[in-house]
Amino acid sequence: MKKILVLLAAIALMVACDGISSLPKQFTQLADKVEKKGETFSAEQWEQISDQLDALTEKYNDNIDKFNAEQKQEVNKAIGKIQAGILKAGLGEAADAVGELVEGAKGFLEGLTGGDKGDKE
Repeated sequence: MKKILVLLAAIALMVACDGISSLPKQFTQLADKVEKKGETFSAEQWEQISDQLDALTEKYNDNIDKFNAEQKQEVNKAIGKIQAGILKAGLGEAADAVGELVEGAKGFLEGLTGGDKGDKE
């Protein structure tokens, strides 16, 4: 019976360690997802990405002393890619909003001047 308990404890420890050691890869996978598809994400998808990033970051911070320099570098690089994707998507939304403002201003000016110059024949 003791052998079975020791074996189960060893398996549980290996699974826990494997989950931690795969953390840099999880960050990289999330970063790749954001980099490839981030510009098309909805607000709900961005919330999911944010939740995933928060969970990964919390797990990483809780176990930071268990990672070597190369793993830490991989995590930091992935976080940078994710932040760049968030910024890029935000800039895209801002550009769309500016475009809408310009179109609205054009309509306003046309209304003030009595329409397009092409309409005055």
